[in-house]
Amino acid sequence: MKTYLLTAAAVIFLSVIVSLIIPHGKLNKTIVFVMRMACILVLIQPITGIFKLKPSSTDETLYDTEYVASVYTKNQSESLEKLLYKEYTEECDCQVNVVYSEGKFKVDSVSVQTSSENDKLISDIYAYLKKLGYINITVYAKSP
Repeated sequence: MKTYLLTAAAVIFLSVIVSLIIPHGKLNKTIVFVMRMACILVLIQPITGIFKLKPSSTDETLYDTEYVASVYTKNQSESLEKLLYKEYTEECDCQVNVVYSEGKFKVDSVSVQTSSENDKLISDIYAYLKKLGYINITVYAKSP
């Protein structure tokens, strides 16, 4: 409230000073009109604040987090499959689970299924994913 009163006083004071300084002529009426409009806008500012729409809760989001998480899950899974094929030339089925938590999207878990039963390859993929920063990693071979 104090800020509002100081702003209103400053605008009114500025309007008076400008009205006294500007010379009389064609431009005088326009400048006086603009300054009066500025004063009116400052004075009615609290009334316009009543009509502002605010969400009922700050926790509400304007988008469907489950849908966005599912799209992220699909895209991350496909990207990881391509990355692992490029790195190890191994076809893998990846499932990256993305969830919305604490106001942001996070990777919750990663599951990688390889077609090879090579234990070294499985441990290499696990170490690679760990190095990339993934958590809750599961790497296993497909059952025949």
